[in-house]
Amino acid sequence: MRLKFLRGIIPLPSIIVVIGLMMPCTTLCRTIYMPSPGVSSITAAIVKARAGDTVLVENGTYKERIFIKAGIILRAMNKHKAIIDGRGRGITVAMGPNSSIIGFVVQNGTIGIFTKNANISIIKCLIRKNWQTGIISIRHLPRIEDNIIAFNRSSGFQGWNVRSTTSTMNHNTIAFNGNHGIAAGGTSTIIIENNTIAYNERFGLKLDDEAECSTITNNNFYNNLWQLKELPKGNYTFDPGFISPRKSMNFRPDPKICCQIKGTDNENLGARLDYEE
Repeated sequence: MRLKFLRGIIPLPSIIVVIGLMMPCTTLCRTIYMPSPGVSSITAAIVKARAGDTVLVENGTYKERIFIKAGIILRAMNKHKAIIDGRGRGITVAMGPNSSIIGFVVQNGTIGIFTKNANISIIKCLIRKNWQTGIISIRHLPRIEDNIIAFNRSSGFQGWNVRSTTSTMNHNTIAFNGNHGIAAGGTSTIIIENNTIAYNERFGLKLDDEAECSTITNNNFYNNLWQLKELPKGNYTFDPGFISPRKSMNFRPDPKICCQIKGTDNENLGARLDYEE
């Protein structure tokens, strides 16, 4: 059977394919559970997934280094209860284009998360205790939002020739890292807003001269060891009042100590996370 379409004739099977591509992801995309029959690792679940699928991971510690394929959403079933442990070396999580990671603890790699592609999201993760840097990005800035990036031996975030298009570093807590809180080099032009950057052992913010056209506003830079250059206007310095950062990784601000200054969305600066009592 053939149907007339504009000036030509399109075979019916082709029309069916086009309609299928236009259907919402709720119809075509799948959720792959880890663990499940035949799926015994996060890597195996990602291999099984295709673009648009979500890999949903149960609580536990997973000692593997993973690559998130293009278009895959990797989500922890419960925030900070699924741990990806890099076993002390290499990149713990590398991310392909259009991929997302949500709610994980990423720890014990040389680098926690590495990105170089467009349209990547890193959301509500705890990126801690990596041997060098928490997140390294090249060329494209991911959407980095509501993460805690802490206790890494080098910097919290490092970027090189990184550009923001629609992505920002927004509402993260970047603290107690062994080098800089945020460092950007080359011709980076990024948007940094509503973050708390505190107690890092060198600069809270270190930008190369060519990267100083970045937009940096409404952040709290507190008690970082060095800050040789004056901070851009529109940023603040006040005690974030973390409740229990070392003992329980609780970076929620103590309301008895702060916070009168709010973000652009009228919420506290830093990661907007709920903590179990």
